[in-house]
Amino acid sequence: MKQYRPQFALCGCVLVLYLAFLTKTYYWDGVLFSLDIESVHRQRMPFAGLFHPNHLLYNALGYWIYAAIAFLWPGIRAITVLQALNVVLSAGAACLIFTLARRLTGARGVPLFCGLLFAAGATWWKFSIDADSYIVSVLLLLLSALFLLKPNRRIVAAGLFHAAAMLFHELAIFSYVPVLAYVFVERSNAWRKRLAIAFAYCAGTGCIVAMAYGLAYQAADHSTYPNLFSWVTSYSKDKGFTSSASDIVGHYLTSYIKLFAGGKLSLIRQFFSLLVCAALALCVALLIRGIWLLKRPGGFSESKVDRHGLVFLWTWFIAYALFLGLWDPGSAFHKLFLWPAIVLVTGIYTRKRVAAAIALAGALAAWNFGAFIYPHSQVAADPVLVLARKIDRELPKDAVVYYRTLSPDDWYIEYFAPGREWKPLPLNTDNRSGPVCLETTALSDFHGALDARQQWQLVNSQHHIRVACLAR
Repeated sequence: MKQYRPQFALCGCVLVLYLAFLTKTYYWDGVLFSLDIESVHRQRMPFAGLFHPNHLLYNALGYWIYAAIAFLWPGIRAITVLQALNVVLSAGAACLIFTLARRLTGARGVPLFCGLLFAAGATWWKFSIDADSYIVSVLLLLLSALFLLKPNRRIVAAGLFHAAAMLFHELAIFSYVPVLAYVFVERSNAWRKRLAIAFAYCAGTGCIVAMAYGLAYQAADHSTYPNLFSWVTSYSKDKGFTSSASDIVGHYLTSYIKLFAGGKLSLIRQFFSLLVCAALALCVALLIRGIWLLKRPGGFSESKVDRHGLVFLWTWFIAYALFLGLWDPGSAFHKLFLWPAIVLVTGIYTRKRVAAAIALAGALAAWNFGAFIYPHSQVAADPVLVLARKIDRELPKDAVVYYRTLSPDDWYIEYFAPGREWKPLPLNTDNRSGPVCLETTALSDFHGALDARQQWQLVNSQHHIRVACLAR
């Protein structure tokens, strides 16, 4: 009879639940990735355009998987493929968290708690059912940790997975800190040997990453990025370092809360249903159960904890926490890189009350589903998507849309109202049989006549979107 492996049961449950409620409020990065992938597939953009320095290989991987699936399933959208890919990878990551927790503590119950908390975290769950590059990079870091923390350590395999993680997202570079800390605290080797291992690890992984970036840079825009360093260190204008005390103290600490719990009462009211009601009722029941169990300690002795592994986890957390405290401190999604460390450290320190911890993790999962994940799986939760679908129904396919600056909102409309041609100004209306339209930035200086029947807009505190066609 085959041995029952609970981590695979956890992985299966995560996979089914995630797939059943894919998000409909997409993060703008994923929309752009999907737009680029489909543009390359239709030969409207060169393949080299998929290489981005912040996440070098993610779009290329997404393209090959999309191309293979589109061959068998014509008409499928790239964003759906990327979402499904993230779901599979995230379920695998939950399985790895379970395995690492068992290896670090040897405690029954702690692996289940860690796997459940990891999968139920609001930001991790949301990005696992979206289309973005964080999940694959974190999964590769977990694989690296798995090989490093083996009793018979496999440093080469750990290094290869770490290098791969850096090629899927640059922030994986900070995982050098826990790896080197782990190498140096291990007393079974002499200092000279530890130094040799550390040097070989850094040199080997660094060479792999440097070669990959060097090759990709050959196809980059050298006028914008005159050298490799400027390309590698480029980042979005809405992100960067801060010296603001309110950002560092207020927004930074709030972002950690968002890692655990999400949702708003307004979302509950808007999308209230029997399913949401059942999830919130389960949340209350498990919360009461967890609080009651806190009075009944039970767990495993301190000697069960892998001390070197604990050093690895704490340095993992500290390295990212220090950097992300200064760079884009308010973003919760960048802190997905330290989410595994938070979960595993929490599991280690709550192991004496693991039954209560499991109940509380279940309550968190139920809350996040009812107040956050389920509402965001509905199209109505994203007004820009609603507008894009309305434009897709009402604007003829032969329309051309002019813009001065292509914004993230425009990416949404271009992707979810496909088939129209988008062009930068200046305006050219010669020999056009279909509608000629302008989006927000192109309309700002336009004073001509517009067709009152072909205008769409979304103006609120978060968006100012207008699309209007010229009068014929």
